[in-house]
Amino acid sequence: MRRHAQSWIIKAALGGIIVVFIFFFGWGGSPERSKDYAAKVNDTVISRDLFHSIYTSKVEQIRLRFKGGAIPPELLEKMNLKMDVAQGLVNQILLFQEGERLGLVVTTEDLVQDIRSNPMFQRNGMFDESMYRVYLQTIKMTPSLYEDTRRRELQASQVINLLTDAVKTDPEEIKRFWHFQNDKLVLSTLFVKAEEPAQGAPIDLKLLESYFKENQNKYAIPASVNLQYVAFSWRDIEKRVTVTQEEAREYYKFNPREFTEPEKIRAKHILVKIPPNANEEQIEQARKTSQEILEKLKSGADFDTVAREMSQDEGTREKGGDLGFFSKGTMNPELERVAAKLEVGKLSEPIRTDQGYEILVVTDKIPENLLDFDAVKDKITEKLLRQKAQKQVMTDADNFYETVYRAEELETAAKKFGFEVHKADNVTTAGGIPDVGADAKIVNEAFELKTGEISRLLKSDDTFVVLKLLSKTKERIPELEEVRTLVEKDFRKQQALASAGKRAEEIIQALKDKSANPEEIAAKYGLKWENVDAVSRTAGIVPRLGNAPEVIEMLTTITPESSVFGRPLTVSGGAAVVRLVDLQRASEEQYAKDDADFERWVTEVRKTEFLKGWLRALEEKAKVDINEKAL
Repeated sequence: MRRHAQSWIIKAALGGIIVVFIFFFGWGGSPERSKDYAAKVNDTVISRDLFHSIYTSKVEQIRLRFKGGAIPPELLEKMNLKMDVAQGLVNQILLFQEGERLGLVVTTEDLVQDIRSNPMFQRNGMFDESMYRVYLQTIKMTPSLYEDTRRRELQASQVINLLTDAVKTDPEEIKRFWHFQNDKLVLSTLFVKAEEPAQGAPIDLKLLESYFKENQNKYAIPASVNLQYVAFSWRDIEKRVTVTQEEAREYYKFNPREFTEPEKIRAKHILVKIPPNANEEQIEQARKTSQEILEKLKSGADFDTVAREMSQDEGTREKGGDLGFFSKGTMNPELERVAAKLEVGKLSEPIRTDQGYEILVVTDKIPENLLDFDAVKDKITEKLLRQKAQKQVMTDADNFYETVYRAEELETAAKKFGFEVHKADNVTTAGGIPDVGADAKIVNEAFELKTGEISRLLKSDDTFVVLKLLSKTKERIPELEEVRTLVEKDFRKQQALASAGKRAEEIIQALKDKSANPEEIAAKYGLKWENVDAVSRTAGIVPRLGNAPEVIEMLTTITPESSVFGRPLTVSGGAAVVRLVDLQRASEEQYAKDDADFERWVTEVRKTEFLKGWLRALEEKAKVDINEKAL
């Protein structure tokens, strides 16, 4: 196991992530007409405009996963999406150029077949052009751009298949790796507590100074700036715009659907479920049961009583099947369709839905209703104020900045437009600016300014910002006395951990003697072994031991032959000694069930690793330039 722990496949597993290559669309432009570029690969240029079109499309695809809602800003930051899109484009260009060199071609017929066979663009198994166009509108791509980039994706896939088809796996290595992932380690640990000296105990000054010198970067006082700035959004503009009664009435008149309450229906149902993956016999039996229930109801049986006795809907059965009031778009579409046609008190035939067969009775209907103007007047006024302000703020922002630019100061323009001038001292790159937040591009802009210089007109979400740098302080290393309290605290903790680590090393050394008794050694140090729940080698985290790299190393190297991990693990509050008590080997029966899928997975990992290395080599030979400032 120790030998194989260093192989490519073990490293891939311990990474915890299989890298999936997603090539993000196409490129365009030419060296002659594209100076404002996002990236260049040999003679191919990705224009900035095209890059941002592709990036916007990718953001919209992510937004779909959030059901159209706002994407958390920190998510995009963590994803490093812009650079990923740029690198994906570079990778695709490299593959496309290699495909051209190899003479690979994607014909128009290939492209048409690929699009027509995509399930996203099909209705009832057939290509539906309207679904295709709606999807492209959703991700903000034109058909020509999508089809051009999809052609390049297909050619890149041809190259990938050609390169990786020859990747093979060794059955014995597959089996060893499967056991590596599925066998369980039964571990036992000794926790050696780090005991700090009593508060106020003397400290060796020379050791303290030495510790500070070795770790002084940890106590560095970061660079900071003092700023004057103006921040405003449409909300500030909203305070001084007005909406007249006539404007509100006109909006009400021309947008009646917005203020119309839909028809509301109250109904009860009885459900006969169809099991998942049901066969024809089970489906037919559910239909017959529902038909029998319907006949019983038609004979005069009380609906509520029958629902309590026979409905298989746990949520409504005890309420006599009552679904409450609902409007269009809130229930199963088929139920809504039938309910809309049913008269109050009438029974439906059994309705086939995704749950099974349902019998419906409508108990009440409230017709569609146009709300009075007075009831929605405030809502309309609020909406129109927001719309006016959002439109006006764009003009005001441009005019404000023009005034600032000409005057070369903020106060005059701020007063003219009714904005407030703020001041922020000791702003660091890790911190933020009051009323603005920690937007990296704005904070970085502040640090790039010269003293007295005014920034560009900046925007963070819906807030416009203009900065003026008053002064700047460079990063510096403080004197020990400035941070003595903090350094002493860290030093005491470090000394205690070092002491605990030394005791743990002594225990490990004693345990390496084959005749040593682990219980007696633990007792000698006043400690007791604690068992840990069995974990796999690829668990990534062990209770109480954490997920540090040394923990991962322990999991991958400890064996029955070398049952004591060779060095202490640093844990919260001290150090830990770890030994292997037992190795629970996964069953061969389970391997027989998993081996085919597992081999496919390993093959994909190997292909991915091979492709990554090949692309790195190809990129090293190519002329690649990613213009990060243009992203």
